[in-house]
Amino acid sequence: MRVNSSNKTQAILNVMVCAMCLFATVAQAETIYRSIGTDGEITYSAQPVPGARESTALKMESLTPEQRRAGLLLRRQEIGIAAGVDAQLQARENEWKLADREITSAQQALAAAETALQNGRTPLGGERRADVGGGTRLTEDYFLRLRNLELQVEQAKARLDQAYTARNSLK
Repeated sequence: MRVNSSNKTQAILNVMVCAMCLFATVAQAETIYRSIGTDGEITYSAQPVPGARESTALKMESLTPEQRRAGLLLRRQEIGIAAGVDAQLQARENEWKLADREITSAQQALAAAETALQNGRTPLGGERRADVGGGTRLTEDYFLRLRNLELQVEQAKARLDQAYTARNSLK
């Protein structure tokens, strides 16, 4: 079987291109940055520090074994910190959503209580008593029912105020 030399060359070039791409990916993943802040503080991180006076990319391969371990430890710490921050942000977002749901629920309860109070102002059957002079007057039951509806409105307002206070405390 005879192999064409141009096919060999093409195969070698393909292998070299794949190897270079792989090396570039590994090399990029193995870079840490040494940044010097405006105050002279030196920081090592996975990304250049914004506003730094000077940032230098360091390849992990060029570091001593101790420096390489320190760089890997730094990476793990940054990943852990980022995961912790993400978890905190997610928890905070969930707290905001719960607070917003409580506000919406309290607003609906207040609207329902106010509607019930408006509708409740009309006396029901049995809440009027006949007077001697031919007229009628409202019974104590009417005033108790109306007071109960007013208390429900006050409670709904207090719930809404508490919901707003709880959400404002998240700021």
